[in-house]
Amino acid sequence: MAYFKYFKKISYDVRGSQDRLEIDTVTNILQRVRLRLDGIKYRSFFAQHTIHDGETPEYLAHQYYGDSELHWIILYAHQATNPYYDWPLKYHDLKKFVDKKYGEKTYDPHHYEDDEGYVVDEEYFDRDLMSWVPTPGTTAVTNFEYEEKMNDNKRQLMIIRQEFIGGIVKEFKMLLK
Repeated sequence: MAYFKYFKKISYDVRGSQDRLEIDTVTNILQRVRLRLDGIKYRSFFAQHTIHDGETPEYLAHQYYGDSELHWIILYAHQATNPYYDWPLKYHDLKKFVDKKYGEKTYDPHHYEDDEGYVVDEEYFDRDLMSWVPTPGTTAVTNFEYEEKMNDNKRQLMIIRQEFIGGIVKEFKMLLK
């Protein structure tokens, strides 16, 4: 099932010319629905998957459901609203993204963490010494390491089990009427 196949059509002037109105019928891609996943709190509703470099929602839909057009269900279960930024980047693309975002500061400290992974200040004010001193046991986390961790957090995916897909597609169609 193609995702936009059941969306309503609207009349729209796609050319936007002020002196001449030309109306076309187009798919209303701004229409939104929220599926009720009553079983979302139940782990038996899902299969766990770790997204590997290069795996796309279409690939996973084909692997799990035998239909790449059900990619929107993969994204829905992942609570992804933007498939470009809510899906993990391939390492090469992550490197380009970080280089563009931080430039020469790619390997500068983003923040500091203690031995247990909590974010801490690099220094603290010691009242006995009346000066700033390094926080013991801190480790600098670079901008690249931070972005890599954020990207890796997107790799854990809960995939809706195949036996529930029919009901989800049926509800989706109903909500779009």
